[in-house]
Formats: sequence, structure tokens, C-alpha cells
Amino acid sequence: MSRAAADWRRFLTGRYAAFRTLAISDAVAVSLGGDSLSIPLVTTLGASPALATLIGLLPFLGGMLQALTPTALRRSGGNLRRLTLQIASLGLLRPLLYLGVVIAIATEALPPMAGVFLIAIGFGIGATAQAIAGANVQTWFGRILPERERRFVAPRALAIQFGLGSILLVPVALMVRAGEADLGVLIYAPAFVGALIASLAFIVALRGLPSPGAVRPARPHAATKLSEPVRRFIRTNTISAVGAGFAPYLSVYAIVVLHQSAAYAILLSAIGSAAALIGAILIGNWLEHGSASRLYRASLIASGLSMASSVFAGPWNPYAPLVLLIVVVFVTLSFAARMLSAQERLLRLALPDEAVQAQSTFGSINAGALAVGQGAGVAVLALLPVTYPTYVGIFLITGAFRLVAAATADVGEGWGTATRIHHGDELATEPALESQR
Repeated sequence: MSRAAADWRRFLTGRYAAFRTLAISDAVAVSLGGDSLSIPLVTTLGASPALATLIGLLPFLGGMLQALTPTALRRSGGNLRRLTLQIASLGLLRPLLYLGVVIAIATEALPPMAGVFLIAIGFGIGATAQAIAGANVQTWFGRILPERERRFVAPRALAIQFGLGSILLVPVALMVRAGEADLGVLIYAPAFVGALIASLAFIVALRGLPSPGAVRPARPHAATKLSEPVRRFIRTNTISAVGAGFAPYLSVYAIVVLHQSAAYAILLSAIGSAAALIGAILIGNWLEHGSASRLYRASLIASGLSMASSVFAGPWNPYAPLVLLIVVVFVTLSFAARMLSAQERLLRLALPDEAVQAQSTFGSINAGALAVGQGAGVAVLALLPVTYPTYVGIFLITGAFRLVAAATADVGEGWGTATRIHHGDELATEPALESQR
């Protein structure tokens, strides 16, 4: 633990200011401008549950555009820096539209359903831009940092993005709950101002990174398939992503099936946020030397068993609220582990000249699989009674998808093996790593 604390101090106080700012600003922009606030807002404005869920699908559909990144790079002369800055700038549309909508509705200059339409546009474009820019940043890291240093910086930056963004939602949710009755939708304005400031800070931090130089993906007629390890990993992750998309919102389940209050739903978010933050910090530090493949498989098993265990949080169980709290802790911990280890696993597997293609393909297919899973979940809840037996089926199916994915995952030789198969000369061997501890 002392070494982990020292490493985090080095990252948080050392010469990595641009990377820290990038991670923190992205976390704030995503949490304050993401679905955790925009979906409740459109529901408040009159969107039906089906329409609100459809809006929530837009970033997944937009994320499929990551497949076009290699083409965009070729047309820009390989200028990854300029392309990423342009895409990140589109993310400013999201908080700007949100702010305009809540102010216009509060002053009765805009009807609520028109506001829903504008928020949907801002959410779809903004969330898509943020996701693609984030994927490009991972490629950027790989270009400007030696492999050893990338392993130090990238997992910790991702941990901050994930953990900090989650925990910010708790005070915002309490603010909205306390002030919505008096201020209406205008209570969301401070959060959207924060999202706008964070989005601007993200762009400024991007400009402060060293240039990645010219990144020129192979042209389609000359391109070969992704290497076999990368393709196998993407196939495994696709199975997992379909299951993740199919998973229901546990907060909705708590209110609709367990008849818990909104305060309990906020408590779920608070406990999940704390678990995600602690888990992401520890995992981000461990991944520098540990096996991303084994952590990835373990996270799939943990998330599969956790989601399946939700069946014990039924209305027949007097301790169901406590069971659901425990489930949320393990679900969010495993989600943090899966997000961090998947990104790290992809970067370790990719050949140097296929990094852009691997990142764009992974992001596009992952977004498409999430959309398919969530679309199937929406259909199930629309066609079947919204009751405990329906949710039992959903819990078991989403858990089964994770376990099937875990069974197909390739893993390294041991938990302490942090290999990169194409650049073994850049890495310390396991005995060398042991000697450093």
C-alpha cells in the first residue's frame, strides 16, 4: 500500500499536470453532462420512459462512428492532434444546449417537448464526441509516452475519469432533489455550467499535450486484418457488451419492484460511487505491472455473478434493500475493473501500426453491442409486465452473457505478468518486477 500511495502521489503532484487536468475535466464533463442528469431531466419534461430510454441509446449508436476514425485521419494527413481537438470541440454543444433549454423553459420561451428534442440532439452529439475524443486520447498517449510510462499514466488517468465522475453525481443528485420543487428545471443549470467549464478545460488540456506527430493508418486496399489476439479480444468483449447493455437500471428496479423511495435510489448511487472510486484508484495503480487479461476475465466473472445475485433482492425477501446495496457494490467494482482492464488489454495487444484501427474498431463494436443489448432490454420491459419475474429473467440472462464472455477470454501466464506481446523488449520480466517491489 505504501508503494501504491507513493505512485499516486507522484502522479498527482509530479510532472503529469496535463494528464491530470485531462482526466479530471473529462470526468466532470461526462458526469455533469451525461445520462445521469439528462435522462431524469427529459423525463421531468414529459418524455415517456420509452422515449427517455431511446435517447439514452443515442451515444451507443453514435459511438459506432469510431470506425471512421482511420478514414478521418487519412483525410487530415494523419493529424491526430487537430482531429481530436475538433471532435472534442463538438462536445461543447451538449452543455450549451442544455443550459439554453433549461433557461428557455424556465422563462416559458420554449415548450417542454421542444426542450426534450434539443436535449436529445445535444446528448447524442456531445456524448458521441466525448467518447471518440477519449478513444483518440488513448492512442495519443501511446504515441507520446514510452510503454513503461504509458502504463504508469494511462490506467491512473482512466481511474480518475471513472471514479471521480461517479462520485460527483451524489451531491448533484441531492441538489436537484432539494431544489427542484422551488426552481423547477432551472436547478439543473449550475451542473450544466460546470459541464461547460469542464469541457473547455478538457480542450485546453488536450492542447497542452505533446504532439503525437503524424498518425497514418493504412489505406483500405492495403490494410490487413487486425492481429488475431486483438480480434479474439474484441469478440469476447462484444459478448460482454451485449450483456452489459441488457442489464437493467437497478435504481429503477428498486423503485418499481421493491417500492423503495427516491432517497434509497440516491443511496444506491452514493454507495456505488464510493465503491467505484476506491476500486478504480486501486486498480489503476495495480494495472501498471499486473495482468490486464486476468483482471478482465475476473471482472466478467464477478459482474456476471453479481447481476445474477440480484434475484435474491426480491420483494419476498425482507432484506432485499440490503441485498441490492451489496449487489451494487460488486457490480460497480467489477465495472470499474472491466473498463480499466479492457482498455489496457487492447493497448497491450495491438501492433504498433494497428493501434488506431484497433482502438476505432473496438470502440465501434463495443458501442454497437451495448446498443443491441439495451434495445433488447427495452423491448423486454415494453412487452412483458414490469414485475419481479420479468426482472429475474433479465438478471439471469445479463449475468450469463458475462460468464460466457469470461469463458472465451484469453489470459496471460500469471497475475503478475504484464506482457505486451509485440514489445517484450520494453518490459521488465516478472522476476525483475518482483525485485522492484
